[in-house]
Amino acid sequence: MEDPFTTTSVPFSQPETLGHFMFGWVDYMLFSMLLLVSVLIGVYFAFFSKQDSTTEYLLGGKRMGCFPVAMSIIASHISGITLLGIPAEVFYHGTQYTACVFTAILTAVITSYIFLPVFYKLQLTSTFEYLEVRFARPVRILSSVLFTISLFMYLPIVIYVPALAFAQVSHLSVHAVTPVICIVCIIYTSIGGLKAVVWTDTIQFSVTVGGLFTVLVLGILSVGGVADVWRISDEGGRLIFFDMDPSPFARNTFWGMIVGMTVTWLGHLGIHPGTVQRFLSVPREIDAKHGTVITAIGMIIVKLIVVFTGLIMYAKYHDCDPFLTKAISRTDQILPYYVMDVAGHLPGLPGLFLAGLVSAALATMSASLNTVSGTIYEDFISPWIPDNSKKEAMAANIMKGIVVISGAISVGLVFLVERLGPVFQIALIMRGVTDGPLLGLFVMGMMVPWANAGGVLLGGCVSLISMLWLVGGAQWHTVYGRIKYDSLPTSVDSCPYPLNETVPITMTHITMNSDEEPMILFQISFIYYTIIGALIVVIVGTVASYFFGMDLESVDPDHIAPVMKRYVVS
Repeated sequence: MEDPFTTTSVPFSQPETLGHFMFGWVDYMLFSMLLLVSVLIGVYFAFFSKQDSTTEYLLGGKRMGCFPVAMSIIASHISGITLLGIPAEVFYHGTQYTACVFTAILTAVITSYIFLPVFYKLQLTSTFEYLEVRFARPVRILSSVLFTISLFMYLPIVIYVPALAFAQVSHLSVHAVTPVICIVCIIYTSIGGLKAVVWTDTIQFSVTVGGLFTVLVLGILSVGGVADVWRISDEGGRLIFFDMDPSPFARNTFWGMIVGMTVTWLGHLGIHPGTVQRFLSVPREIDAKHGTVITAIGMIIVKLIVVFTGLIMYAKYHDCDPFLTKAISRTDQILPYYVMDVAGHLPGLPGLFLAGLVSAALATMSASLNTVSGTIYEDFISPWIPDNSKKEAMAANIMKGIVVISGAISVGLVFLVERLGPVFQIALIMRGVTDGPLLGLFVMGMMVPWANAGGVLLGGCVSLISMLWLVGGAQWHTVYGRIKYDSLPTSVDSCPYPLNETVPITMTHITMNSDEEPMILFQISFIYYTIIGALIVVIVGTVASYFFGMDLESVDPDHIAPVMKRYVVS
């Protein structure tokens, strides 16, 4: 996939690129201190805290506070993909992403009143265990396989983003940086368990937010003030908050954020094993609900910060786009370019920001490794281990080994990520293949009391096959340039460089022969992929359940969301 631009050429000189900026010793010191602190936290919890059972390793002994748990969830969700991708999204496509305020609220409400009560009532170590007790073991195995594949597709992208940024300022190879980052993460996740993950996530999230605020203030000062940022963004057509276009083919609209992105976040947060695992680590259900509120508030704050950072970057570069001048080779690099531009003269500040990027990656990776270790152990290994007094202690050691192996696989898959296109869009697209079917399985379990194992299995398989066809076809046409999303205009009219080389300029008009135009389904915006996958499961699964036969009397009311329990005969 290529960046969504068609180009022509104008004479222009090539300005300084990211490679001209180099870390100083202060930057390296700050960066190293963050990695060291993360390892020390893992060592502390490994030697001074019990880790001899699955409850201790995966749930922190159920003594975690709602605030650090919420911070951990936010940190796990705010990866480098978010930090780099959203500002670039705002720069080239406007501020419609700001509707994530409503997305976060809806996600918190739905999670608190539909998914969380069921998970907390059952107190299951793995969320996929719910699908077994609600339906049958084959449904659980299907969901576990899909989830594991999804993580192994997503994690290398998470790792690659900060590694690429660090490689640019240190002249080290990406493949020399990724093992170091991953080894640190593997160490504190494997030996420290959930407690280490939660507390390192909290510290790393603080570093991330600190770096964001710092570059935010410096950017505002460099442009001239908030009023100038707003005025320039308005004149450039970037202030788009209520694009009410109902078309599912529009790249991103208000309805896309409210409907498509809310369902996407539910897949990432509402039923994600890592999130549920953290919510179950608090003593009471009300604490878990308080955690969802704190999570929603934190998500809104961070998302608004990165959206405004995108507006600042537009105000600074609207008439000298670094992508058009070849200062950066891909649109994802515009934020590091901006940071180096406004903060490169201050020792330690670029290091702080890059530490924030790496922190976000470490938080996401540690949460994912901790979760996938529990999933693989509970669903594929535990049934083969005899029940005895040593099983619990053995389980913790096995899960630590799974973390090490999974981390090593993720490092190896980074080689494949280098060949992909823009990371933000690719991440949403790849996870859309599996997140929709997964969410649909849980919706069927909690919201459709008459659903049965046969109907759900059929719905899940049909959804997976359909999403592979839809996403694969859309990506095929995108690679060959038949599907492109126009960006809002930028220019190079005011660049302070002599015009003597050739660079591309964005053109918004795209021509396409009628015989080359993709099928209309392939033109649906990627923001709706998750909801499409979930709807296919619900529709096919509900209809199939009628044919396989329904037995409401055998349904346990504890397996159904509170809003649907009245339909269950106890």
